Amino acid sequence: MWQALVDREIGFRLFSRELLQIIAQSRVLLVGLGGNGSVADLLVRAGFTNFALIDPDFVEASNLNRLPFGQEALGLPKTEAWKRHLTAINPAITLQTWPKAVTRHDARWLTELIRGSGAEKPIDLVFLGTTDVEANLVVGRICAETQTRMIIGPASSGCWIVGTFLHGAGDVTMESLGGFGTEALALEDIDYHALRPKYLEVMNYPGRSARLQKGVWEAMCTGKLSARSCGIFVRMTNAAMAFEAVKNIADLNAFPLEGTRLTTLPRVQIFDPYTGASYYYDCQKKLIGIPDWLTGEVRWQQWQKAR
Repeated sequence: MWQALVDREIGFRLFSRELLQIIAQSRVLLVGLGGNGSVADLLVRAGFTNFALIDPDFVEASNLNRLPFGQEALGLPKTEAWKRHLTAINPAITLQTWPKAVTRHDARWLTELIRGSGAEKPIDLVFLGTTDVEANLVVGRICAETQTRMIIGPASSGCWIVGTFLHGAGDVTMESLGGFGTEALALEDIDYHALRPKYLEVMNYPGRSARLQKGVWEAMCTGKLSARSCGIFVRMTNAAMAFEAVKNIADLNAFPLEGTRLTTLPRVQIFDPYTGASYYYDCQKKLIGIPDWLTGEVRWQQWQKAR
């Protein structure tokens, strides 16, 4: 079954039979199975076979604009709905699920999960797919401590957006990226609610809030409104994250990145479907990078945020 899934991919640059075999042996962790978590659908179809899934929620009718389920999934835990969906595509996958939230008290458990314990191999890539600030910072902290790569792509962004936290020595972390000043604090001592506006502002890349109707961005930042999700834009971000995963697996296993490159934080890659613009954004320096399609060079300039 796995071979039938990947046969049509072979022939694209980077999608060699050898790399796809490595992908099949890789283990991925998805924290949050809503919009961003829908990357699981693309990952299993791309040949990933070993999944760990974490989410505390149940499938609601409003989720069906972006999740690949039918009405038969309504009321199921998202972990169970995803288990049924992924095994229906490839019954031979290995899959573990935890129907729970990640909290400030889960550091030890999460560390053991990521490092691998018993017969389980370590996690190769983590996908951050939750809008919960506490879960995001906890997962980011543990990934940094275990030097596990973490892929992000804010699904409420209205575009294709992706970036990888490499988490090597000296690399940016989620906490340092946002300038939260929390690195020396124990996870139990962080005021996550107070960090919400600052956390959202980190990913307020050029033009993001302008895509939303008046007042929506402000309501999202204050928690008065949940993150907006449109299946069209979510799928774009899912595709970005899935391709970034393939690139990361290649890079981790010394396969050449032919005709492409990793997108590493503090920079993210963005394609804006409203204008057709494609660019990079440095979240720390507030720089916009315009790539030259002919040469591959990137021209950087300061972003002057409109007020």
